Amino acid sequence: MAAKGIEPRKLAYLAIRSSGDGSLESALDALLDKSDIATNDKSLTYAICMAVLRNRFKIDKIIDSLVTGKKIDDEVRDVLRIGAAQSLYLSKIPPHAIVSTAVELTKFAKKSSASGLVNAIMRKIVSQKEWDFVCRDEIERISLETSHPQWLIERWEKAQGLDFARKLATTNNDEPPFTIRTNTRLITVEDLQERFAEADISSEIDERTPEYLYIDRRHAPYKLPGWDEGLFSVQDPAFGLPVWALAPRPGERILEIGCAPGGKLSHLAEIAGGDVELHGLDISESRLATTRENLTRLRLAEDVTLHLADARQFSMPGHFDAILLDAPCTSLGVIRRHPEIRYRRSPDDIARTSMLQMELIESAIALLKPDGRLVYCSCSTEPEEGEAHFSPPPEGFEVRRIISGIPTEFIVGDFVRTWPHLHGLDGSFCAVIRRS
Repeated sequence: MAAKGIEPRKLAYLAIRSSGDGSLESALDALLDKSDIATNDKSLTYAICMAVLRNRFKIDKIIDSLVTGKKIDDEVRDVLRIGAAQSLYLSKIPPHAIVSTAVELTKFAKKSSASGLVNAIMRKIVSQKEWDFVCRDEIERISLETSHPQWLIERWEKAQGLDFARKLATTNNDEPPFTIRTNTRLITVEDLQERFAEADISSEIDERTPEYLYIDRRHAPYKLPGWDEGLFSVQDPAFGLPVWALAPRPGERILEIGCAPGGKLSHLAEIAGGDVELHGLDISESRLATTRENLTRLRLAEDVTLHLADARQFSMPGHFDAILLDAPCTSLGVIRRHPEIRYRRSPDDIARTSMLQMELIESAIALLKPDGRLVYCSCSTEPEEGEAHFSPPPEGFEVRRIISGIPTEFIVGDFVRTWPHLHGLDGSFCAVIRRS
């Protein structure tokens, strides 16, 4: 007889096992879309997955302390991770349910021979709520408690101090807000908020970023009122700031490099109101197809010309008044939304990505008109992917201090820099340069 409540654990297990190098959230959403389990069970599945990812270092430390040197299969480790995450971080689940579903999940994973081991380890885990380990210093302790690699904590500590590093890593493990950007070409923020209220969905406007609504809890976007009508996009407000910094003017010719999946490109189209010649470029055919779908849903496809190309080889007749370079990056600023990123990055990735970004900056500059401006943005916390590119700026260019439409709390010197623990936004960087 299957343990009661096993289905959410099965889905969590499948999502964790199938995500591979991709996004766990995408893998989970695909599974949940096909599942007919109750809404509460879907929420539990999501909570389990996030608890595992956000606390993997400590969970693994506990598991390793209990298996006493025995080698366990990856499938069994994931079962134990799911059980431990529930015991340590999801307080409303009874211990007996955690143990019984872990044993049942072991059988589902086709590892029945490990059922006894899983049962013994899970009984020990649920019997102890507090776990403390000796760490050689605070860097190691922060790394263990927040499940961030030590090299990343060391970088943040060196750049900003230990307290900053601790708070940033801690905030990365908090559930981020669910935010949407209003398509102001079709509806006002207030009217969209009223649409949600009629469906018993609470929302708030953040006066710092008035196009955005903070929704009371995570939803499947396509189930929200107004989705099919193109009334909104899901986006963190941090990524509206580069569009405001670019500030499109009537009659301008504008290009976004790295436009997929279309968040900033659609935002440009919304605020430009059809009064600009807008182009979007991306190297990925599949992601460009997604961009086209998003623009169509938002009723903006006629306002944008899309190009499939590598920006380093791209050319077309004429040049651009403004270019938004949405640079490929390590994405270390969005760990709170994509917890798996912390385990997939290395210091070498930062150096490699920084070199690619410089190549793209040089290519973008070549496409600008003599009096044109370049807006550069990334979602990384690291200065090599942000400030370092413009300190000093490329030869013949000067940094233009960002003042138009950007709240002052997001401005550091001549740049825009947002942090999850300081501003409640995703980590991001933005700069504007133009010819001297």
